[in-house]
Amino acid sequence: MILEDIGSLLLRLAVGWLFVTGAWGMSKDASGRDFAIKETALVFKWRPELFALAGILMMGAGGLSILGVFPRIGALALAIFLVPGAMIHLAKRGQAIAYKDKVLTALTGKRDSQASQALDALASTAVMGHYVSALKNLSLLGPTLYLVLAGAREPMLLGFGPDWRLQGLLAQLF
Repeated sequence: MILEDIGSLLLRLAVGWLFVTGAWGMSKDASGRDFAIKETALVFKWRPELFALAGILMMGAGGLSILGVFPRIGALALAIFLVPGAMIHLAKRGQAIAYKDKVLTALTGKRDSQASQALDALASTAVMGHYVSALKNLSLLGPTLYLVLAGAREPMLLGFGPDWRLQGLLAQLF
């Protein structure tokens, strides 16, 4: 095994773990699924529950896949997922700004009261958090596209290698 193989394996393990745990968090109970549907509805107005389910499946199956069974296909699913994921975070950023303005007008008293300062701090955190999360999604396009194009290297159970031929521990069965 060469250094590039080890690097690809470590990248697959880290990215796979990230997406599998995200999918688990959104699917393990009703509150997680409801959260995913509400977030998805910000971008996908038509049948957000369908798009949320598709997103959770892409995260979970893609995350598991890049660990060793057709990692290039799993990485492609994750790369596709990342773009609307970034769009959702940017929509949440705009929503946080709008909520801040609504609550601020409802507050009574002076503009620089402790409540408005606390609201400003909270809103700024939400705005920046969603902005950074959108950037994180777009940044993850690099590693996932690398895995699609060249990084699905040994060791793996089954998948397409750099030459697009079947390789891996189970490749001898085919």
